[in-house]
Amino acid sequence: MRMHQKLALILAVLLVSTTACNEDFLERTPLDRGSVEGFYETEEDVTRALNGIYDVMQGSIWGGGFYWMHQNFDILTDNGVGCCPWEQQYTTIAKGEHNPTTGGIINTKWDFGYEGIFRVNSVLENIDNVDIETTTKNAMIAEARFLRGLFYQELVNLYGDVPLILSVTGREEGLQVSRAAKSEVLNAIYADLDFAEANLGDTPFNGDLGRPTKMSAVAVKTRLKMYNADYNGAIAEARKAMAFADANPNLLGLMDNYADVFNPDIENNREVMFDIQFTEGTQGEGNFMQVALAPGPEGAPGNGWGSITPLDGLANAFKMTDGMSIDESPLFDKDNPYMNRDPRMVGNLFVPGVSTWRGEVYDASLSGFSPFFAVRKWVDPDALIGENGCSCNETNLILFRYADILMYFAEAVNETAGPTDEVYAAINQIRARAGMPDVQAGLSQEEMRQMIREERHVEFAWEGTRYFDLIRWGIAADVIPQATLFGESRDARVFEAPKHNLWPIPQKEIDLNPNLSQNPGY
Repeated sequence: MRMHQKLALILAVLLVSTTACNEDFLERTPLDRGSVEGFYETEEDVTRALNGIYDVMQGSIWGGGFYWMHQNFDILTDNGVGCCPWEQQYTTIAKGEHNPTTGGIINTKWDFGYEGIFRVNSVLENIDNVDIETTTKNAMIAEARFLRGLFYQELVNLYGDVPLILSVTGREEGLQVSRAAKSEVLNAIYADLDFAEANLGDTPFNGDLGRPTKMSAVAVKTRLKMYNADYNGAIAEARKAMAFADANPNLLGLMDNYADVFNPDIENNREVMFDIQFTEGTQGEGNFMQVALAPGPEGAPGNGWGSITPLDGLANAFKMTDGMSIDESPLFDKDNPYMNRDPRMVGNLFVPGVSTWRGEVYDASLSGFSPFFAVRKWVDPDALIGENGCSCNETNLILFRYADILMYFAEAVNETAGPTDEVYAAINQIRARAGMPDVQAGLSQEEMRQMIREERHVEFAWEGTRYFDLIRWGIAADVIPQATLFGESRDARVFEAPKHNLWPIPQKEIDLNPNLSQNPGY
């Protein structure tokens, strides 16, 4: 039984006075100690409270969550365009038209992020009042602190300076908080994640899949240090994971086949370092991505919406099996353009004439809103799509995986020491797993930098990382406007740096609390 199904109704009543879709953290009256003292009485109560934190991460077609529509981050890049502005206003952001009142995902991330932090703080302030064996209690505290670090790392990536709230806050105090410097928030995140690493196990607590492990904390730290150009710090964290994988190959390492990483029949495999758990058949507990991404045709019963159109920027990034681009390789045949391509192409895209959907060879007539390609990753060809867009798919959303560690390690070492043997070894593991040849020897640091960026592009499509990669590499303004399909423009894009490197603080928060400042340019 997945742990998210264990959440009792009483917990929801105690933790949330109104639904997060209607009011945010600063608008609702937070828990005070008196309102929950009667709830935190046993170890089981604390476990239920921990489970309640995870509920913030999910979301269905009818309601949001912290990682709701996570795949849509890629429609802010050259990977794809979205069908519709009402899908959390991602298309508005892609066009550079977003502002403090835009709402959508800009509000959703803030609201659910602080709802999650609020729930974590409630657990941490009450757990010492419960009689729990010390090792178990430390593991519970570590899990809660991991989740707080996870929420905050996403918030600082999106908004920069944010309010740093590490205890349960009353309404009046909550309406007076100001933004803490990003450096201060980062220190708090690392403190939480260091504690989590020291006190979590090699496997999930109580054997519940979906709970974090030591390596989950290492994974979050590795990414966060890369996003803040702390290359030496990222190398140190990545080395921990690589050493653990060498010593525990059954617990951590690359899967032998790229597609298997995302196969719902073998979820929670050794490559997954942390993911969001979903279960099939129940509205609100299943994954909405199947409905949104699966091929159409539009409006046909039992099919998806194909609401993301993959673009040239992604399709052309998949090189030929000889490692050369489609413009250079003698293997490229313009009459059969998808033959002899990097196998990850069919792992990420439904490719016309190559892929199949519902027993038919895939072509444009099956692509829903998209005129040609459709998204393959996160789609289960065997899963049914429920009536009225039921979010009933069981595919978990992977947030951190071991391939990411190897790629961050290669990038960080290249940035600090150039293309050493370790850089080649790390990136070639990824390529070998995909069935691609080793990287050409003798590359310069700049040539290796470009190779690593190209490799990240094809390895992590639809996983929500490219947007942040483009920003941290300082090339978002050049790449994001390139929204073409077969050379024709599909969308008018604007990315203005440095303004758009961060999202605006939601205006509704500033209206409630004048101590909150706005990001530059908004």
